[in-house]
Amino acid sequence: MRRVSLNVIRQNGYVLVNICEPELIGKTFTKGDIKLVINEEFYGGQEVGLEYAFSLIDGANVVNIVGKEIVDEAVKRGFVAKDGVLEIEGIKFAQIYNL
Repeated sequence: MRRVSLNVIRQNGYVLVNICEPELIGKTFTKGDIKLVINEEFYGGQEVGLEYAFSLIDGANVVNIVGKEIVDEAVKRGFVAKDGVLEIEGIKFAQIYNL
């Protein structure tokens, strides 16, 4: 299964999980006024299997998922509604809130 970049940020009692296709780190995509910046600080981290990254979703307050393949997989598994996916320059982005 696909390897992804995983960065888990724990701050002020909240857990933020960022999952990204590693080849997108360091790139910026724009669509009109919307800018998607895939920076190392936010999305860089350890490379892990997609299954492990997805296993952290239920324990997170907010999840950011970036990349066509992994967002499509998140939709397929029911983590993300298809109409909740944003696409910028062909790159898919989705957020999950468990507040």
